[in-house]
Amino acid sequence: MDYIHGCDRSEQERLIAQAQFWQSRVLLRQNLLQPGERMLEIGCGVGAVLGILGQHYPGVSFAGIDLQAEQINYARQHLSGLGVECDLRVGDAAHLPWPDQSFDQVYAVWFLEHLDRPERVLEEAYRVLKPGGRIILTETDYATLLVWPSCGDFQALMQALQDLFIQAGGNPYIGRRLAPLLLKAGFTSTSSTPWGFHFFSQPDDRELQDFVAYLDEIFNPLLEQMQTRVQGDRAQLQRGLEHLTRLPSRPEGTASVTIYRATGVKPAAASDSKLQDWMDG
Repeated sequence: MDYIHGCDRSEQERLIAQAQFWQSRVLLRQNLLQPGERMLEIGCGVGAVLGILGQHYPGVSFAGIDLQAEQINYARQHLSGLGVECDLRVGDAAHLPWPDQSFDQVYAVWFLEHLDRPERVLEEAYRVLKPGGRIILTETDYATLLVWPSCGDFQALMQALQDLFIQAGGNPYIGRRLAPLLLKAGFTSTSSTPWGFHFFSQPDDRELQDFVAYLDEIFNPLLEQMQTRVQGDRAQLQRGLEHLTRLPSRPEGTASVTIYRATGVKPAAASDSKLQDWMDG
């Protein structure tokens, strides 16, 4: 996995701020965890999402895994400071270090977009879920990130971002693929819901300003990679970013994005179903 954002201190702090931005809008939008359950977050990064869930659901037992040791080290400090206990591991989400049927819920947030083979990760999530357990995926589709007024330079910026994801082995359009991927992995009762967010300029409201600042923290550190890895025109990319950052000062300025929440359930008889499929095949 080529994580295009890196793992330096500024990126770690950005991940914390990102989770806080989406806390009420997405992460806590549905009441999905129950006291006594065990929940695993795959690709947990710095523990930003686990920190929010851990404070909101104190009766849940949490675990997390990430490929980068520096992210897990940061997560340990972050969660300890919040008083959230969590079983954190350094490892590959495609080869989870937990036994079969270990968890009631598996989460992934902004993670599958970075993978070239999400199928293997979903198969592992299926394995460690208890029969009747649920997987919950939260991803976006970068083609849905739109602004008004429209601008060719901003469109070039967005295309360069999408090309960078693809060049790094990820998928910037993963949100629209979640339900088929879950079905392929064996999950049932599958759903995928698009949540649209639209931010616009209005007096005494920082929604658009906050969203633009959030996007700026994503785009700005990636400009060099957009230039060197996917041959973006640096001057045009910079103009596109400037167009974005000026939106809050324009009365007609707006920005929109769609985020997908997909869920699936491991069948209650799942402990035997895949073995039977193999024997029948």
